[in-house]
Amino acid sequence: MVLHVFHGAGYERERVYAARVMFEEFLGLEIALHAGQEAGWRIVRGEEEDGKELRLADVLFRTPQGEWLTEKAMPSRPVPRWHTGGHPVKAPLVAPDVPVLYGEEVPNGGYLAVWDGGLQIGADLLGGAFWMLTRYEEIVRKERDVRGRYPAFASLAVQEHFYERPVVNEYLEILWWALRALWPDLERKKRRFTPRLSHDVDWPLMGAGRPFFQTVKRAAGDALRRRSAQAAVRRLGGWWRAAAHGDYDGDPYNTFDHLMEWSEQQGLRSAFYLIADHSGAGEVDGDYSLEEPWVRRLMRRIKERGHEIGLHPSYETYRDPRRLRREFDRLRLVCAEEGIEQERWGGRQHFLRWEAPGTWQAWEEAGLDYDSTLSFAERPGFRCGVCYEYPVFNLLTGEELKLRERPLIVMEQTVLHRQYLGLDPWEAWVLIDRLRTRCRLFDGEFSMLWHNSQLVDQGETDLYRRLVETM
Repeated sequence: MVLHVFHGAGYERERVYAARVMFEEFLGLEIALHAGQEAGWRIVRGEEEDGKELRLADVLFRTPQGEWLTEKAMPSRPVPRWHTGGHPVKAPLVAPDVPVLYGEEVPNGGYLAVWDGGLQIGADLLGGAFWMLTRYEEIVRKERDVRGRYPAFASLAVQEHFYERPVVNEYLEILWWALRALWPDLERKKRRFTPRLSHDVDWPLMGAGRPFFQTVKRAAGDALRRRSAQAAVRRLGGWWRAAAHGDYDGDPYNTFDHLMEWSEQQGLRSAFYLIADHSGAGEVDGDYSLEEPWVRRLMRRIKERGHEIGLHPSYETYRDPRRLRREFDRLRLVCAEEGIEQERWGGRQHFLRWEAPGTWQAWEEAGLDYDSTLSFAERPGFRCGVCYEYPVFNLLTGEELKLRERPLIVMEQTVLHRQYLGLDPWEAWVLIDRLRTRCRLFDGEFSMLWHNSQLVDQGETDLYRRLVETM
């Protein structure tokens, strides 16, 4: 049976996207949209013969055109909380006090009114989801860090302390609870918790192939700045084995077989994102080429074992669509030469350098199928507010793209490196497991990035193996 969704005038394409993603993409329900003069969203089933209806607040899409994509259209602060514990909202939530990005209290106060045959929710569930999924605030606000990225401290979710909860999933569960309260025979799309492990290949080898003086310099950095004598010794040993004996297997960064083996033991598939070219940014873009025989053998081995190869665009590509396209073409050409074929191609921006909505548009035009960049380098959590893959929307053109975003929940460097959170392995385990549990609550996708080069320290290696073994 079709759900008929009635809405007010204005922002037609934005409204269609918000409703389509929430009802069809996430819940798997069939809807028919009707534009009119409604004061809010109104949902009925069939031809309204049962007299039941669900009403949702409509706030974001009532923004005057002249205020769209400005500070005036941003959520007010402090963000109100809907204390659902005092109401009959039986939905899986991280906590009962749900942030209300946009909303208006119902006539009896609060955010929920129930009557015979109907429900009214004062939270703008569709508008709030749209705001999170499109990264609306990142166009409005101009703060950037030294790498040109939108910083975590500027994010409303960080400022209002809900970055570690997937608020869009919570909105979805409230919506589903309300629909089922009115129409108990509705059925939603079946999902199951899905771990997604990926590995950005910035440095495939630690010492092999590098000049000796550079290796010594980095070993000194291991010992002095990173306080890891173990890493310094392993770096020098890897260089010596490669230089003296051509032995790359002993290089500390050559962990690819281990990564694949650990994934395979749990029935998982890893994705390895490779740098296909260099943007002139120096060492930050890595020091290897897809032309190197060792790299080509690695690519074949990844594919032969059933894992995925993807693109890790170079440092300057996030604002350069033509360079991005060339690098993706280069990766596909090399894969074709090695007999590697894939149905879907995705990857992640180097250093998580991403800008709304231009980077998404560049990926779309290059022909990539999915991106998995969106997490903040400084904080693990839910930058998009969701733990489901979803189709993206270009806020400047008003168009839904074919490209899909696979939100990144955790990057290991975010939690382990001292320039960010700098947690020890036990503290990192507690934080990562908490985020993973929240993805599991919603039968979501837990996307975790672990670099092949982040398995030098035994404590970090043990942490990663434990995480994979408990997926």
